[in-house]
Amino acid sequence: MASICVGIIVLGADKGKKPFIKGEILSFGQAIAEKINEILEDSQPAPRQASLFPAPTVQGEIRLYKGSCLQIMPTLAESAYDAIITSPPYCNRYDYTRTYALELALLGTDEKGLSDLRQEMLSCTVENRAKDLLRINPRWASAIEAADGQRLLQAILGYLEEQKAKKLLNNNGIPRMVRGYFYEMACVIAECARVLKLGAPLFMVNDNVRYAGASISVDLILSALAERLGFWVESILVLPNAKGNSSQQMGKHGREELRKCICVWRSRPPEGCA
Repeated sequence: MASICVGIIVLGADKGKKPFIKGEILSFGQAIAEKINEILEDSQPAPRQASLFPAPTVQGEIRLYKGSCLQIMPTLAESAYDAIITSPPYCNRYDYTRTYALELALLGTDEKGLSDLRQEMLSCTVENRAKDLLRINPRWASAIEAADGQRLLQAILGYLEEQKAKKLLNNNGIPRMVRGYFYEMACVIAECARVLKLGAPLFMVNDNVRYAGASISVDLILSALAERLGFWVESILVLPNAKGNSSQQMGKHGREELRKCICVWRSRPPEGCA
């Protein structure tokens, strides 16, 4: 395939300033080949320093589950896992089904399947309808009770409902989405505590968010819920580069940096147990 490699130079309105150079444009064949080589390189084991007595490497069992964590996790064995590393959807109105619509279409997902998938996943977009969590799993009553009693969460939900009543939200589905996100995450946290061994760590990557000018401390709310549901908080690691806000938030409420965090929790025994 013949191709010409060039660079893109964007001058824009600010003529005379240093041009913004996007870099080389690869042909389709080159781009695909480089990506495949990158995947192959990532799949190789990392080089290890030679040792007189090398430790044996044991390959663990790998299982892939198809379905929502709300459906799959209740089927997993209790106190069976050594660690959990997760980056759940953020409470930021980001519709992952639209982002990966092409890949899903190539896998044979039709329009109805896409809509069903959107509703099955954790509530993180205004198109999510409220889930009947107790119908999914009656054991989650304690998780829902923990969310009901989380004062910061309830204050935020009350504020968003007030903004909705005053017609100050750019989408009336925001209060429902935020409520659904935290209540569903409470159920997920409860399941994580159930399936982990005592003292086992959970690492969760998440971002704080902002709606109607109010910053929502996702890390603190989820950590408070975790303490109610079988964890103790070891640390909350804050990434040095905070994220900004949407143009709608900045235009109306100004800019406010939001934390990007990694929560580190450890499973503890139920209250009353040694």
